[in-house]
Amino acid sequence: MIREATVKDINAINRLLKDFKVDVDEKDFVDNPFSKYLVYEYNNEIIALVDYSSIYERSEINYIIVDPRYRKQKVATKLLEKLIERLISNNCENISLEVRDNNYSAISFYKKNGFTEVARRKSYYGN
Repeated sequence: MIREATVKDINAINRLLKDFKVDVDEKDFVDNPFSKYLVYEYNNEIIALVDYSSIYERSEINYIIVDPRYRKQKVATKLLEKLIERLISNNCENISLEVRDNNYSAISFYKKNGFTEVARRKSYYGN
């Protein structure tokens, strides 16, 4: 099941985010009206999430994370499809994202799902 995340999901979200060295807390759900999370729940466990921001007709995908045990099972694809469906129904006209240029699997994933490269930021991610 794919659903919007709630405050009760913070621990599960942080478990998925540990490799990104990012934590979310209750404030992220209450004080930030633009940033949102969709979670993929399977057998009562959150196994994936997409973090995105929306402002008016523009949205940005911050990241999609899938628990390593569930990768290569179309979980990210289903999350992305649900997100796009939701954004379009809310009159979103533009969806963008950034990917490190050596993250070949992410680049391939987004291209396979209809995204195109429009620009590169040199040295944006450091070395």
